[in-house]
Amino acid sequence: MALLEVLAYPRVYWENLVKVWFWMAVIIYLIVAIPTLYFIVKYRYKKGEREEGEHIEGNTALEVLWIVIPIIIVLFLGTYSFANFVKQRNAPEVALELKVVAFMWGWDFEYPNGKKVYAFFNPEGFTAPEEQKAYIPAGKPIKVYLTSRDVIYSFFVHPAKITEDAVPGRITKLWFQINKPSEYFVFCREYCGTWHSRMFAILKVVPEEEFNKWLGEAEPAQQTSSIEANVTTQ
Repeated sequence: MALLEVLAYPRVYWENLVKVWFWMAVIIYLIVAIPTLYFIVKYRYKKGEREEGEHIEGNTALEVLWIVIPIIIVLFLGTYSFANFVKQRNAPEVALELKVVAFMWGWDFEYPNGKKVYAFFNPEGFTAPEEQKAYIPAGKPIKVYLTSRDVIYSFFVHPAKITEDAVPGRITKLWFQINKPSEYFVFCREYCGTWHSRMFAILKVVPEEEFNKWLGEAEPAQQTSSIEANVTTQ
């Protein structure tokens, strides 16, 4: 699957993983259920027939088969799942780094050049003025360093289906990539107080040229300081 054919990452990793587990479960269920139903009907109790069971010796080949095949399946699912987990947790090296600080009840976005966007809750609905929208370049990985000023929040990027807690005194990380220009929501998924249900931010995903113009520099990916270090000192 081409990089820009999907809406967002790492969403596609989890969707593919769910499909693999689902169809594997369906296949295993059918392999077990169909013969079971057949044998229930075929060998059901009938008065006067086979009232004494026959003595059957074990089948070594069959026993080896039903041990080896499940081991292979478990190893495959475990390896595949871990590989997806690693891809989901480790941002690409070319990722644009953002610092996000959660507070009651909003988000403070800081870009590599020091530019900030404050996204506040709105008791009237899920709308925000233009200056409260966080601009993101389409098709570019975004690595987010999270922390909180007061309580625990959870930064949920809806289109990417990824979330991470923002914890006071700690730095947590996540990454995502949205390929289609539009406006998308970030929600808080950890109950944090009165206006939790209205704590959101709007990600305005635009072409990279437009993002660079908005940010006010030609190449925002060439960062001169570490955002993680800045978070640590605050």
